[in-house]
Amino acid sequence: MKAFANWVMKGRMQAVIAATVLAMLALLVTPLALLSSAVIVLTVQRQGWREGGLVVASALLALAGLGGLLFQMPLAVALIGAMLWLPAALLGGVLGSSGSLRLAIETAAIIAGGIVFAQYALLDDPAAFWADALNEFVNQRLDAEMLAGSNVGQLVELMSGWMAGGVAATWLLGSVVSLCLARYWAALIDKPGAFAAEFRRLRFGRWLLLLVPILLVAGVLLTGGEPNLLSQLYLVGMVVFMVQGLSAAHGLVAEFGASPAWLFGLYLLLVLVAPQGATALAAAGYADGWMDFRARARARRSKTGD
Repeated sequence: MKAFANWVMKGRMQAVIAATVLAMLALLVTPLALLSSAVIVLTVQRQGWREGGLVVASALLALAGLGGLLFQMPLAVALIGAMLWLPAALLGGVLGSSGSLRLAIETAAIIAGGIVFAQYALLDDPAAFWADALNEFVNQRLDAEMLAGSNVGQLVELMSGWMAGGVAATWLLGSVVSLCLARYWAALIDKPGAFAAEFRRLRFGRWLLLLVPILLVAGVLLTGGEPNLLSQLYLVGMVVFMVQGLSAAHGLVAEFGASPAWLFGLYLLLVLVAPQGATALAAAGYADGWMDFRARARARRSKTGD
């Protein structure tokens, strides 16, 4: 990883090549898009807006050329790159100017909220839009007999109502991964181990602690769980505090010198029982926002002399 980060930072051409190649490969292996975004975040974070803007512009031109050569769709492929890299450049700028991973993630959360607002402002019925999109996707991949004998229609109906917030929350989670990767690469170059210490201290602002329960009560509890604008925003808030829950878990494991197997079990829980595990972790992260479990653990250890 350090060798890759150093190579990307050698010059503009290396950053352009890395971002472009990873973005093209992401058309086959989607998670590679997170690495491509992380390259842009790293570039803007370390080299500033001007150089980062030149890298993004050059990479978009390269992507358009490859899109035209391989798929005869230069504008469509360039648009995908713009959607991937422009928010990453903004977040990289925030990270570089503030030096704060917390502020960068909070900025990403605000953008994710904007994604929800945009869908409700631009679409007459976001649920109907996503139902049509999901049905078209399913119909292209499953034959009529399989569709007739399954409950895919019910699943699509259930999912479509929450897609507006789900898309925003997924984008936010991906942005957090890209931010953390870029911060990790920067730490490998400048100060190995600094990212781990920063992530273990990660705590979000009081404004989120006050906003999320309002969204829960007004958007979920008072509406009987029916999808609406506020409940979609609540999904975004859950992702923020899920990240804080992960930070608290890493911090407590390090504080007590516990086995990394605890963290492995936590991530396994998130994979195997994703909705329930993510909700529990977000609740723990929210509680940490008020209780600061890591500070309490440090205080207890200092009193006992451990």
